[in-house]
Amino acid sequence: MIISFEGGEGVGKSTHAKILCAHLERHGLPLLSFREPGGSSFSENVRDLFFHEGLDAITELLLILASRRENITKMVLPALEQGKVVVIDRFIDSTLAYQGVVGGVGVGRVRELMEKTGTWIEPDLTFVLDVDPGRALNRIVPGDRFELREPVYHQELREAFLDLAVGARYRIIDADRPRDQVSADILSAVDRELQLPGE
Repeated sequence: MIISFEGGEGVGKSTHAKILCAHLERHGLPLLSFREPGGSSFSENVRDLFFHEGLDAITELLLILASRRENITKMVLPALEQGKVVVIDRFIDSTLAYQGVVGGVGVGRVRELMEKTGTWIEPDLTFVLDVDPGRALNRIVPGDRFELREPVYHQELREAFLDLAVGARYRIIDADRPRDQVSADILSAVDRELQLPGE
């Protein structure tokens, strides 16, 4: 099973991915967890390139797909074969939102490139963490070139994630609440999906 966390900057993806991993470990489930961009040693090197200033959306896309291809072949597919739960902080929906919608490449074109390069794998469960961008950005110290962009960019990004979240695998989570309430909703959804007993 693949579980992904999606959403804009500062919505709590990394935090709730870690909480989920701890929950799965308490249930004795083997897992693989990583972030995108990043993951394998190669992909962590690509991450540094990805945040370089001045890249256009196509360059960003090609870097992401190279990184993801390496992760899928070296990490994700072997983990799934071993029966592990794979938890990913950003995955295909971030590529559709950032490069496809806000970057202007086009959702159809981005998906086609992912399908042709073997980097389109749909998660079994995708949590879209939703927070008003103004409040979300107040949670973090902006550091990379995406976090530093103007408010309208972050609003467009939020709308892109919500527009993409159509289908059975999506769970839109109101993440503008206390952390324990947000995590309770996430863990409950995962427990139902994996048929785990509640804690």
